[in-house]
Amino acid sequence: MASTSRNNSRRGNARNTQSQTNQTQFQVDETPVQIDNHVRTLLNFILSHSANKVPIKYTDLTAAIDNRNEMLKRLPLVTQLLEETYGIKLVQLEGAPKRCICIAETPVVSTHELTPSQRQHQTLLYIVLTYIFLRGNRIEDEKLYGMLAMLDIDVHEEHGYFGDDVSQIINETFVNQQYLKRERSQLSPYDDPKNYFSWGARAKCEITYQEIVKFASKLFNQDVSFFQQQLIMAEGTENSE
Repeated sequence: MASTSRNNSRRGNARNTQSQTNQTQFQVDETPVQIDNHVRTLLNFILSHSANKVPIKYTDLTAAIDNRNEMLKRLPLVTQLLEETYGIKLVQLEGAPKRCICIAETPVVSTHELTPSQRQHQTLLYIVLTYIFLRGNRIEDEKLYGMLAMLDIDVHEEHGYFGDDVSQIINETFVNQQYLKRERSQLSPYDDPKNYFSWGARAKCEITYQEIVKFASKLFNQDVSFFQQQLIMAEGTENSE
């Protein structure tokens, strides 16, 4: 069970990111809905697709019961049941097409709860998120890869701990799971476009900046106070959004 302070901190992060994710606020008919076969079908569909952490499209929810209006009508009750029965919060992502992700209200707090593969991915994820955090919450992909190379992690070669394709884990797994947001942009018409990484919607819901500061303090053998300036800057960036 996560501590109260941990949960409060996470809820604070969620409030700061409501401009990017509209958490379970679905505008539909307010007619009371009972638990029926459509509700059960939607529940089973979401639960069966929640483990891989990939966003669920509204079109897939509609296809599960063959009726968009009926899907939208039942989604608030399904959302409520997910939260009350399974401790899962349904978070709507911004943009089109409409998609949502499942967030555990009580996230894993110990690596002993993870499989070996999950521990490897979580360690790599925390290293990546920490570096993005320290560099102002947005980093060019090549600079990220350069930092990993300094830690003897070549994203294009097999790694003894992280596996045979670190680049795929970062660019596909973490991006698809919404832990990382990847965008392509250029500073001016005369510059070549570059890819940038920042924290994704799932990372902002599941992980707090305070947790990353604690991880960074262990990674770099520094007191947490050493990273207070980065913490203030990160929280200020979120509040401005």
